[in-house]
Order: sequence, then C-alpha cells, then structure tokens
Amino acid sequence: MPEEKDNQSTPEEKPPLFQTWNGWYTLVLVNLVAMILLFYLFMVYFQ
Repeated sequence: MPEEKDNQSTPEEKPPLFQTWNGWYTLVLVNLVAMILLFYLFMVYFQ
C-alpha cells in the first residue's frame, strides 16, 4: 500500500504576499475601518 502524503500546510510556512500573518490581519482590519468610514460618509452625504 503506498504512503499517503500529508497535504496540510505546516506551521512553518509563510503566508503569500506578506512576511507574517500579522500583515494579513492588519490588511483586514484596515479594510474594515476604511469600509466603515466610507459607509458613514455616504450616509452623512446622502442624508
């Protein structure tokens, strides 16, 4: 019986695009804050 390869990523792998996962967390939080601010400005402008 052939051995099955483990396709799960190891904890040592670096995320794509950023050096650490903190870069992704920062990107998501900045995106969230920007969207909240944008929707607030739309609400004030079109009120």
